[in-house]
This record gives sequence, C-alpha cells and structure tokens, in this order.
Amino acid sequence: MSLLGKVAIVTGSSKGIGYEIAKEFSERGAIIIICSRHLDQSKTAAAKIGGTTLALELDVTSESSVKKFIIDIMDRYQKIDILVNNSGYPFDDSIWNKKIHEGSNDELEKIINVDLFGSVRLCRAVLPIMMQTSSTENQNSNPTRGRGVGGVIINISSTPAISGRVGGFPYSIAKSGNITLTKCIAKEYSGFGIRAYTLALGNIATPATLDSMTEQIIIKAALESPMKRWGKPNEVAKVAATLADDNFSYATGNTIVIDGGTVLI
Repeated sequence: MSLLGKVAIVTGSSKGIGYEIAKEFSERGAIIIICSRHLDQSKTAAAKIGGTTLALELDVTSESSVKKFIIDIMDRYQKIDILVNNSGYPFDDSIWNKKIHEGSNDELEKIINVDLFGSVRLCRAVLPIMMQTSSTENQNSNPTRGRGVGGVIINISSTPAISGRVGGFPYSIAKSGNITLTKCIAKEYSGFGIRAYTLALGNIATPATLDSMTEQIIIKAALESPMKRWGKPNEVAKVAATLADDNFSYATGNTIVIDGGTVLI
C-alpha cells in the first residue's frame, strides 16, 4: 500500500525501531521527518534512508523545542499527515531493577516526561493541524460515506503496560498512559477523520536492547513467546505502515500487540 506524499513525523527515528519505521514509510512514498535530540544523528539517518526526508532536532521534553519543530515542518510542507510517537527514555537498569517501594519520584518523572508527556506534547501540537486539514477537505461530508482522512497518530507502548511485570514500573506506567492517550484521541477526534493506534511491543531485537542484556537473558526472553524468538524492528515498521495507510479507515483506538503471541487480548 502507498503512503505517497504523506508527511510523517517519526520521533526518535535516528536509530532502532524509529529508524525502521521511518525507512518503511519512506519506501512506501511518504515524506519523512527524521528527528532526535541530536541533529547530526538525524542527518545521518536521513541520508541513509534517502527519499524525501527532512532531518530536524527535537527534544520531546521541551515545549519550545516542540513548537519550533512544528513551525519548521509547516513552513516547508504546510501539513502533517502522520505522527508516530516513538521517543522513549533510554533503558536504565538501575531504575528497571528497582521495586516500586525502592524507586524515587525523580526517576518516575524522568521517564514519564519522555515516554508519556513527550507523546502528549506532540499530539497537542499536531492535532489542530490535522483538524484543519480535515475541515478543509471535508466540507461536504456524508454520514453514510464518512469523512476523508484527517491524519493518523501511532503511539508506541509495550506489553507490560497491559499485563504488568516484575521490574521497570516507571516505564510500564508511562506506556500505560500512551494506551489511554490513544483511546482519548480516537473518541474525541474521529469526527475529524483522525485515527489513533497504539503498538504494544514485546521483545524487539534492537542493538540498544540486546547490548544491555547477557546472552542468558537474551535466550530466556526469546523463549517467552509462543514463536520462541525475538521480534525484528522491521516487523514493527510494517505494522505501523499498514495502520497509517487508508485501509484502516474504519478502525481507531486499537492497541495492536506485537510480541509473538505472549500477551493475548
């Protein structure tokens, strides 16, 4: 399916899952906004992906950074069709391995500020643009035929946000918020043709994740799912690209679990 001409933001897209999503979208014809906190890394990723890309610096914890980021995109393209909230706080085993009573508010706030509030900041900035696009293109909408597409928002979450787990509770709390954010967007903005989805990820084999684990833990994690393997970043990317396509025009608010069948809902 084609995403030809769609302007797509993928946060945290200089590497890992975000990079693969951006690459997949580009291969399907989208105009990709590559962004991270480090402009040089964004530029390197954009050059590797090719196609029509724009490399920008973005700190999702900063309102002023988000505002400048959106202005730069609108100055160049005058629209935003797709937002993928992929930015996440780096894995920190000193936080992950603490039980709830051992963790601090500061640790919790640091992760929530990126994983949840970062998503909220981008959604708040992008939704009015998508609403305006929808209003312009759907002056004569018909209830039986529906409205055109006003935009698509995809929030990246994780399976512990659904099932819970031992360890990493700040990450799970933040990712749970992303699931609720998706549902609220679906309920409040579907009338504008805006769709929202959550991808709840299981064990996905990114270099950053694998480098943080021993070989024994990697093997144990692979055996957790019925498929008995780790997921690949490009498998996540293909699901994201399919959701962003117009073929999902009458589905919204869904949480799509990508974990090899471990968590079933």
